[in-house]
Amino acid sequence: MRPEIIEFAGDMPVKAHIRDVEHCPYHWHGALEIIMVLEGQAIIGIGGETHLLKENDIAVVNKNEIHRIQKSGGDNKLLMVQVDSGFCGTIPDLQYTFIHCCSPYHENQVPEKYNLLKEDVLRLVYWITEKFRKIDIIGCLDETLVEMADYFDYLRYGPGIDAFDEKRVQRYKSIYEYVVNTPWKNQSLTELAKTMGISMQYLSQDIKVKFGLTYQELLFYGKCLEAARLLLGTDKFVNEIAAECGFSDVKYLVKHFRRNFNYSPSDFRKKHRLCGEPLVSQFKYKELPLSSFREKILNNLSRLKTLNAQVEIPLSRTICARLP
Repeated sequence: MRPEIIEFAGDMPVKAHIRDVEHCPYHWHGALEIIMVLEGQAIIGIGGETHLLKENDIAVVNKNEIHRIQKSGGDNKLLMVQVDSGFCGTIPDLQYTFIHCCSPYHENQVPEKYNLLKEDVLRLVYWITEKFRKIDIIGCLDETLVEMADYFDYLRYGPGIDAFDEKRVQRYKSIYEYVVNTPWKNQSLTELAKTMGISMQYLSQDIKVKFGLTYQELLFYGKCLEAARLLLGTDKFVNEIAAECGFSDVKYLVKHFRRNFNYSPSDFRKKHRLCGEPLVSQFKYKELPLSSFREKILNNLSRLKTLNAQVEIPLSRTICARLP
């Protein structure tokens, strides 16, 4: 299996589809992807977690995050919005940001945040469907992504719903930047704490309290995601993958991979590998015209706009003043 290549037409950094999905095996791509259920339901696996998405649920897949989709019960209609990673990189709020947005996580606790995001996504898709000016579509996309970062950045909220104070947010962004730009073998908590001018014990405890995982456990999860891509996308031996992903011994890869994916690396590869067949041939879905869902999108947009008018809207949401 190789990464899915998503191409964008001309200089438009976003595209939208509506699909009746039967099965999309584990894959990944450089684009950020938003999935919203318009009708029916679907099972989505993101990383090592699996969730049932029902009608009006939404989930965000980060760039290069492995994920899969399969039907649950009857037909479904999934709205899928894909955003060019190059465009995301031009937005400062999205630098060193990891989006933690999936309805089953905590929508029942903070429905207003999810409703605001859904409204923005549906507005964006409506404007694409109606062929609004490119400058308007990109402006809508920009605001949608900024809001997504404000409300669903894992480094700002952890797995919970209460934002950390801004000092901690900047600290965690610095940690993420350090991890992204530092080779596996040099990612030392001691060095990181020294760089930040705080004790290792304090930093270690702070990370554990805020994220529910130790610094090492967070690193191991990232290593396991990379291992999963190598297991599915290459013919490398498991011991080679362990070394490449920074595990000092293959037994540690097996231990942490099983903890995060519920399979040993070998069993995961056996279950999800495509046996050399092209990735595109394994996707089973029907492409449906966006225009045929125009009224449904508009009705859902109007409903969400009414709901969101009843809650306090951040001043930054200037785009909400514009009717579709």
